[in-house]
Amino acid sequence: MMKPTGKLKTAIMAAVIILACSTADAQHWRWHSRPYRVVTAVAKPDIIIHVDNRFSQKERFRMAMAYLKSHEYLTVKRYAKMTELSKVAAKAELDAFVADKEKPIMAVIRGEKKVYTLKK
Repeated sequence: MMKPTGKLKTAIMAAVIILACSTADAQHWRWHSRPYRVVTAVAKPDIIIHVDNRFSQKERFRMAMAYLKSHEYLTVKRYAKMTELSKVAAKAELDAFVADKEKPIMAVIRGEKKVYTLKK
């Protein structure tokens, strides 16, 4: 049997490397040939909350004011329990009170929570 010489070894190694690279390259192109997924971004619609509650908004505002006169701040969770609103509706209503410049309520970030206090 004939032993491979240095040039023959080099040629065999080059052939092996070329075959290995062409296989890897073929797999690489196959991966890129997949069709792209099309993602459509849809704007979130404005949420309209119908509040069906035994208290009117004026009564709920008075409840919030009475609570704030005797406490440092009011949380959404506490306001929701007081007024029997959902947390989403309670937050929306408290934010509406803050947006109304005539109402003496303001929003403050306390730690990681948003709470509501009286304006100073």
